[in-house]
Amino acid sequence: LPRPPGVAAGHAKRLAELLVEDEISLVHCHNVTAMFHGSRAAWRAGRLPVLFTEHDREMPAPWRHRLLHRWLARRVDHTAAVSAGLARDLVQLEGFSAQRTSPLLNGIPDPVPLAPESRDGARRALGWDDRPVVLAVGSLTPVKNHTGLLRAWELLLSERAEPARLVLAGEGPERRRLEQQLAHLPPGSVELLGNRGDVPTLLAAADLFVLPSHREGLPLCLVEAHAMSRASVAFDTGGNGEVIDDGKTGLLVPLGDIDTLAATLGELLDDPARRAQLGEQARARFLQHFTHERMVVDYIDV
Repeated sequence: LPRPPGVAAGHAKRLAELLVEDEISLVHCHNVTAMFHGSRAAWRAGRLPVLFTEHDREMPAPWRHRLLHRWLARRVDHTAAVSAGLARDLVQLEGFSAQRTSPLLNGIPDPVPLAPESRDGARRALGWDDRPVVLAVGSLTPVKNHTGLLRAWELLLSERAEPARLVLAGEGPERRRLEQQLAHLPPGSVELLGNRGDVPTLLAAADLFVLPSHREGLPLCLVEAHAMSRASVAFDTGGNGEVIDDGKTGLLVPLGDIDTLAATLGELLDDPARRAQLGEQARARFLQHFTHERMVVDYIDV
């Protein structure tokens, strides 16, 4: 149902008519905009049960928005947050009901069947050379903090004798700024791939995964890295620590600490055995906690 720009006061009425017409029995809203329209439509359509899923946003919201969210949440039967930290913030910062709010961790289909069987096979498919590769996957937006990652990479290369490459998959408004930063780095040491549809192959070919974001809900890129048996390095923020078991499946770095990020990446690049051990445990953690099948069962239970 197309939604006009702005508040779109009549949108809930039109949506309610569709809910009745299609005999819908449950409304599942993703993010607060969907909750604004969906919860009111569900009420109009016969007080249908509503599940609200929060993925990530900056909290606390302005006080007027918090009042609106709290009012809307009264019409929601259950709120599922994609991480335990996000669920806690919804209760403590937004006033959601603790009894009707709980974490429900994201899961993904196993990406292993989509990738070549080996690192060497993936590298041949991509045309990569033998230099160790650190991979980052995410939109090129300020919150993903690729500018900070490039500063860390410059530090790492200044203290490293062996060559290495940083590969960024993703597109966004920060591209031009990142391209300007590349002028301060050795040619060929960083590659901006743009949008890609072969992330499992990129992960299979990479030696290490890095997530430099300032804020995350529960990052699926980290889950994908775990599924592909890749050790990960990330700032300790949001749900990152709920995916990475620090010291066992990857390493967490204090938020915003560029020097430690550079040092940590360098240490793991120089220690293939440690990377392999972390990657093996990452795969086991994925199979236990982050599969698509587990997530589906949890949603059905709710």
